[in-house]
Amino acid sequence: MTLTTVYKQTSETKYRSPTCSVAMFFHVLSIATIIVVPAIVGFYTRNFWVSDMTYHEQPGVEFKYKLIAQLHNTQSESKVWSTWSYYNTLVQDVLSVPSISVDDQDTNRDGLTDQLNITLQFAESDITSCQTLLVFQYKLSELCDLVMETPLFVQSTVTDQRVVVFGDLSLQQRQTLQPHNPNTVYNSSLVGDPALLQSYDIPDILSRVAGRTLSTKLVELYTVSSAAEQFTISYVINIPTQSVRYEPGFWEAMKYAWIQYITLLVIARYVVCAVRAFVFQNMILTTLRQDKLKSL
Repeated sequence: MTLTTVYKQTSETKYRSPTCSVAMFFHVLSIATIIVVPAIVGFYTRNFWVSDMTYHEQPGVEFKYKLIAQLHNTQSESKVWSTWSYYNTLVQDVLSVPSISVDDQDTNRDGLTDQLNITLQFAESDITSCQTLLVFQYKLSELCDLVMETPLFVQSTVTDQRVVVFGDLSLQQRQTLQPHNPNTVYNSSLVGDPALLQSYDIPDILSRVAGRTLSTKLVELYTVSSAAEQFTISYVINIPTQSVRYEPGFWEAMKYAWIQYITLLVIARYVVCAVRAFVFQNMILTTLRQDKLKSL
């Protein structure tokens, strides 16, 4: 014979104790544990409060048509040239003027340069090494506002007189950027005093750039050389999307801290509630038990 439920009843059990009692102390301690322990565990397991985050952005890079080139030939003689006319007048005895061509390419038509091709062709034909300092303007605008004048230094050993250097421009950071806070600290000329010859010295410029918290470098991918009558060096510089470190604001940091806190809170609540149930149901602490029936 099939039986049908015609009525059911549940019960609710309450455990009561005086305000000043061990059971009340255990009750308060349980609640405090659920609230406080997740925060402590999250803090000491690191990255609870995020102070350094990363986003990705393709920078706006523009060649400023400023460069210094130093060549060395088989007779251990030096030839130099720069785009600063005053410097060229100071080094007329060793000056070698090249022809220069610059081509910037925007392959995905988003208004940002994806690749720069810079070619220098000299009248020399017995070059053994070349040092070039290229000057660019570097911009970030999506989350962090950054504008700076930055160099790329490339040193090449020459085996044949036509050299092509392929590389990626990379941002170097020693500190995080502040979002939506215009940063133009390094948006000034790399040449200190144009009237001083020392101001154009490549090691001197690089030593000042090395002290910056923000700079760029060329990550060389490979170098190709071939025979030619005149020394020609080309730089094919890719400008990929950069990883930019920044300091998140209060609410952004709070969002990630809150996610971690809630996750730990759920675990802490489950464990503490299991302990509470065991303690009270087995009457380990002295309490007054009250059972109340509920009709459904």
